Amino acid sequence: MQPRRRNSLRYPGYDYAHPGGVFITICTHGRQHLFGAVEHGSVVVSRAGLLAADCWRAIPCRFSGVMIDVFVVMPDHVHGILFTGTNPGAESATVGDVVRWFKASVHAGCRDGVRRPGWPPYDLHLWQRNYHDRIVRSGAELVVIRTYIEADPARWQARMESEQQS
Repeated sequence: MQPRRRNSLRYPGYDYAHPGGVFITICTHGRQHLFGAVEHGSVVVSRAGLLAADCWRAIPCRFSGVMIDVFVVMPDHVHGILFTGTNPGAESATVGDVVRWFKASVHAGCRDGVRRPGWPPYDLHLWQRNYHDRIVRSGAELVVIRTYIEADPARWQARMESEQQS
């Protein structure tokens, strides 16, 4: 029996180390609400959510050729924009390199954290396999994506209220 081939979700032919912007969404396994809650249209992060935000902010320190832009840590996912290839003298890192490091860093911190009180335990795995990305193709699209990210907590709140009324 041959191993199952996994289909790539990456855009064929795009160099993910090439200078440019990429919109990233990384979800928890089973969409577990580990990173906090949404209250009054804002995210109130848990300790795990604070760790995820700190790791996201640390990306430019770990990868000198990568800059972060707008991001939000939601209860069960993280949205953010990365700009790669921003430092021509730096070693180029792919979006995959950055996401792999981010997931591993948050996982290591959460694994240690759940041994202490106040940390939400996770069920089986912390992260969903893979991640979603979208190449930012223009300045206008960048504005739309930034608005989408910033409005995500309010959309979450509206969806929860709608589900409660149903």
